[in-house]
Amino acid sequence: MKKDVSYQKGTYNNWKERVKDFGIKGISKINSKLIINYVTDMETGQNVSKKSKKGGRSFGRLNVSKNKIIQIMKMLEKRGIKDITKLSEKEAHLFFHDIYTGKIKREDGKQYQYPSDFVRLFKAFWHWYMKVERKKGNMIPDICEDLEVRKEETNFVYLTKEQLEKMLPYFTLDEQILCMFLFDSLIRFPTECLSLQVKDIYEKEGEVWVNVSDSIAKSIGRTFNLLYCGDELTKYIKEKELDPEDYIFPISDHNAVYIFNKKLKQVAVKVLGNKISHPRAKGKYSEISGYDFRHSGTIHLRILAQKNNSISLDAIRQRMGDKTFDMLNYYTNFIGLDGEIRKESLLIQEDKTRLEKELDALKKKTEWLTKKLVEEMGFPEDQEEDSIPVDKETAKEVMEVMTKL
Repeated sequence: MKKDVSYQKGTYNNWKERVKDFGIKGISKINSKLIINYVTDMETGQNVSKKSKKGGRSFGRLNVSKNKIIQIMKMLEKRGIKDITKLSEKEAHLFFHDIYTGKIKREDGKQYQYPSDFVRLFKAFWHWYMKVERKKGNMIPDICEDLEVRKEETNFVYLTKEQLEKMLPYFTLDEQILCMFLFDSLIRFPTECLSLQVKDIYEKEGEVWVNVSDSIAKSIGRTFNLLYCGDELTKYIKEKELDPEDYIFPISDHNAVYIFNKKLKQVAVKVLGNKISHPRAKGKYSEISGYDFRHSGTIHLRILAQKNNSISLDAIRQRMGDKTFDMLNYYTNFIGLDGEIRKESLLIQEDKTRLEKELDALKKKTEWLTKKLVEEMGFPEDQEEDSIPVDKETAKEVMEVMTKL
């Protein structure tokens, strides 16, 4: 079962109870009612669009959705839109254009970092509204059909494995194991990581493996072996005398996550300085959190995969728990790789075995021909083999196979 570290369920249920009688504070009654109906439908999985996954949304997702749609409604009401159902296509496009260009800013005066999140959420909300009204016999135009959803770069703090190792002495043993595990496993923090139990760790063929079950995975369940901290993790579990049902890491609530992230920031600044971690990552060391180990660990493996053809990109994607290659492609671009594929990389073991057999057969053929030439043409017995002529067709075949190898 996934651990509710951030108290998402309680936060959502408290909000539902609070708005049940008097609606959402700070917005019009009609907009408030629509938001409440939308969010409660998402809770049970009703009236979702055909392209969306079926079933109810997680409490974490519900909290994000309600917060962003409320934020959108408040911004639109400042522009005089008190009834969202009266919003025109032109008004919608102009509104989101102003968010993209920074004309509409956050309360602290800064530009929104991921404006496309607002567009995605609004499109989901409007398509829900269209479906609800269609069931009543009312056809609502799709005013967000042409809204732009930009692909935005992810900002994060980048750590190399060497930088992490310099930071470790400043942490307690528990914290060291957690840091190494996050970097090694690429697991999501805090949700997936802190939901792991001792029974999810097992040994196979001398290696330590992790099972992220479907019940705690954000997207897909998966299993993978630990590359760097397997022995330390099993030793830690034994020393703590943890039972199979115990959670591996002692962080149990949102406050404990906050304390860990705060210490992480302090150590990073002390060891690495308060500067930007990487020009393309853009995040400062003072902004680091446990989730940044996922980014950094993935880049570390992607660099290794570039140098070692035996590391599959599919294995890295699976380890990340991603259904698509979108983020892995981003990391590929991050480390500056181009589209070059070395021809020798295409030569898989099956091809090598086949070509080796072909070469062996040709060698036997040349040996036989050489022997025949010696017998028929009377070459001296002490003449070197390389100087003995071979028929042109055989020589050509040998050269072709040798070139492939």
